Amino acid sequence: MPSLHTSAQTAPTKAIFHGVWTCPDSADFQITGQLPGSLHQTLIRSGQIQDPFVGTNEEKIQWVGEKSWVFTSEPFNKNVEMVFLNAESVQMYSKWILNGVRIGSTSNAFIPNSFYIEELLKPTNNILIVEFNPPFEEESHRLEKAGHPLPGDASRAVHRMPQFAFGWDWGPKLLDISVNGLTFKSSHISIKDINLETISLGEKSAECKVGWTLEGDEGTNASMRWALTNHNGAKVAWGSASGKIGDYSETFTLDFPELWWTHDLGDPYLYRLEVIAFNSSGLLGQTVKRVGVRTLELNTENDAFKFILNGQPIYSMGSNVVPCDIILNRITNKEEKSIIDAAISANMNTLRIWGGGLYASDYFMDYCDEKGVLIWHDFMFACAMYPSDEDFLKSVKNEAEYQCKRLRHHPSLAIWCGNNEVSEGWERWGWKDGLSKSEIEVISSSYNKVFNELLPSVVSEFDDAPYWESSPMLGRGDNNFKNIGDAHDWGIWHDGYSFDSLWTRVSRFMSEYGFQSFPLNSTFKSILSHDSILYSQDFRTHPEIVAHEKHPRGFDIIDAYLEKSHGALICDSIEFGDWAYLSRVIQAEGIAEGAIAGRINQHHCSGTLVWQLNDCWPVASWSSIDDHGKWKLLHHKLKDAFQPVLLHGDYVDQTLNVGITANPGVFTSTVPGTLIVYLKTLENEILHSEVVNLSVTSGKTTWISFDDLVPADIDLNNIVAHLLWSGDDASVVHKASDKVYFVEPGSLNLKKGSIFIKRFGWSEDRYLFEISANTYVKDVELYSPQEGNFSENGFDLFPGASIRVSFDTYDMSTKKMEEKGDPQIFARSLNDFVTK
Repeated sequence: MPSLHTSAQTAPTKAIFHGVWTCPDSADFQITGQLPGSLHQTLIRSGQIQDPFVGTNEEKIQWVGEKSWVFTSEPFNKNVEMVFLNAESVQMYSKWILNGVRIGSTSNAFIPNSFYIEELLKPTNNILIVEFNPPFEEESHRLEKAGHPLPGDASRAVHRMPQFAFGWDWGPKLLDISVNGLTFKSSHISIKDINLETISLGEKSAECKVGWTLEGDEGTNASMRWALTNHNGAKVAWGSASGKIGDYSETFTLDFPELWWTHDLGDPYLYRLEVIAFNSSGLLGQTVKRVGVRTLELNTENDAFKFILNGQPIYSMGSNVVPCDIILNRITNKEEKSIIDAAISANMNTLRIWGGGLYASDYFMDYCDEKGVLIWHDFMFACAMYPSDEDFLKSVKNEAEYQCKRLRHHPSLAIWCGNNEVSEGWERWGWKDGLSKSEIEVISSSYNKVFNELLPSVVSEFDDAPYWESSPMLGRGDNNFKNIGDAHDWGIWHDGYSFDSLWTRVSRFMSEYGFQSFPLNSTFKSILSHDSILYSQDFRTHPEIVAHEKHPRGFDIIDAYLEKSHGALICDSIEFGDWAYLSRVIQAEGIAEGAIAGRINQHHCSGTLVWQLNDCWPVASWSSIDDHGKWKLLHHKLKDAFQPVLLHGDYVDQTLNVGITANPGVFTSTVPGTLIVYLKTLENEILHSEVVNLSVTSGKTTWISFDDLVPADIDLNNIVAHLLWSGDDASVVHKASDKVYFVEPGSLNLKKGSIFIKRFGWSEDRYLFEISANTYVKDVELYSPQEGNFSENGFDLFPGASIRVSFDTYDMSTKKMEEKGDPQIFARSLNDFVTK
């Protein structure tokens, strides 16, 4: 009888087909390539098209996605593994032909395809042909089947493809033709969809259910065994079953379970779950997954919107994730690991997979399991009304069932959400304008069939995660958006509200809010035809810069906000590189304010997710990390806003109010601490100080006020309140700080000066620097043309003070650092804009 550690003989093997791409519209066009692969990437590498990221090339390569294409493989020989040909994902409509016989077609990029090929294969000289058709050729046919208008964007809504590929206000239009994850499989039999569900938690045990599916031919009969093992490889639970193809499950009690927690609350403990199938001939199938023991609920009682993990309410801190590249085959595990690590470094515990992109990869979810990050997962619908004809519903049902089964075993999966902003658009964006009553009724009916009937029924049947109809439940156009469900607050971008409004518009759960900025100069110049464009003064109309600002009012909106807070520092002849820095400054200050407002008001709000974490190309966007992995200043400010203990000061009506808070579950009891309040000049002269006892309690904000701190006749342009707190929790020292200004940044008495950067050593893969200045410097941005990020950035510094900062590089040992020497490190600040 096989052991549970026998290597399966039926695992799929990678399939690679070398061949040629041809275009039926151009008889002479022929280029070598391979599947799996991307046509766009093949054309870029061969020089047939220019990199669409550079300059204005995006517009010039639209013809690629508008034509039909054919891939014809080189002749290949048959081997024993070639029973099934599986394709994980196919972008674009396609027909698959083997040796002149059609073996299948594809029309949904979110569903894998399996083609039976064994009986069609010859010993030698087999030819595979894949014919790809562009979306527009299918559009009219699918719109006709829909039977009603599709407000929002009908040209993409009828296609089950990543919606962002059709263009977004932060992404290019690039309809790539690609195939991902081609494999051969030799067996009809497999173990699929294994899962561990935690039914309940007791004081010393957990009631759990293990499940799996045996797939194969009708006559298949097998014995099956499962085992759950801990970190040490010891079995903690096991069982067996036998029978034919179908679903299997077994309930069991796990004594003294190690629980899975988010990284801010505990250890994200993972078990190893293995299921094998065998008969008298040997092993038939085997699957191994890492799983976690935990309960997770969404509490919506009394209009709340709060996740409860293992009985502990949590405060969600995080961001929204978009695909890492518009050319999907180029997305790597390294890129996904990088953005997750960056999120954790910024103290985030929750990420939202946005509904206009891709379902999370296995690697992405595995790594979030390992690192203790919760995932809010949209189904892939965004910003448009969708059909509900029979074929569309069948395709969506298959998609939802597959994705739920694929992802349900991940302890990091917190919630399934039906769509992004579809309900919001329908109710509040004017989509009903010009429609008849009957059209409105039938479109509403289609919406309900998909998002209130089909998707929740699939989640209920195949997953134990909660289902939420649409994000947001209510948008900024509804008076109740602050009090019910989750919210997207775009008052501070689209509507021009001040950042202060984030304090008066705190919702139950903020799942989107943001502000645009441009990438770092080292990133942006990689897509410019000449570095000199960085110094352009007419950048608002420069074709190459405009091509990478997809929001129609982007420049105007950023200018308007800058004028309010930094107008005194900005001259008419400002260069693009300097203006881009200011865009990052104001984005960081404003959006961090929203993150702080949510946490300070956690009696009302249970989560804040910023829009957005990352980019799919170098562009002006709402991201905190640019396309080259460089952290913008926002990411550093979020790191501070999401730290375990948050200290915040606010000056209103001649009173300095200081609040301190910690998230639920961070501390088991009240932590005593000491608050020091300094009133200083920008020259670092202490004008007044206060020392008081101030304790912090998890899940609660404690306030203290200072009425007479600021003299009535003082120059507010030249002072800052510097707040420092420290507390001791079971011998662990916690610290927090804040600075409070009394005027807008542009009105401060900043002076010209120098910032000094001194390296003083190496540590692991990090260069260590000490930063100081000879005058008060505000919003210091350290930057380097080399890969890597700084541990601290966007800080303010008193003259005579210093801060130690590491520059984290990639795959660099200390020896390599010594050989390579110091990296190029530079600094800029608001002081660069003053004239005195």
